[in-house]
Amino acid sequence: MSEEDVHRLAVAAADKELAAFELDHAEFNLKEAVVVALEHGTPPEVIAQIADLEPEEVLDLIGRAEEPALLTLDEVIPGAVAAEPAAPIARDLR
Repeated sequence: MSEEDVHRLAVAAADKELAAFELDHAEFNLKEAVVVALEHGTPPEVIAQIADLEPEEVLDLIGRAEEPALLTLDEVIPGAVAAEPAAPIARDLR
């Protein structure tokens, strides 16, 4: 495999990862906008029409928006938050 092939593969993989991140970010923004619009009294049908969604999709977004996205450190490693921080590692930078 040539250097050019390796570079092309690496760039394509990075582009795909960036696109996935941007899609996740856009979905998060949409969820947030839907929740805010609902809090302001906008009917789900109106939100659906503006966002080019089905009303069921709006309600689905609300359900997913209420779910926690990530676990906290203390949920993954009980007691980790209360633990003392580790001492810094001294390095000789000469």
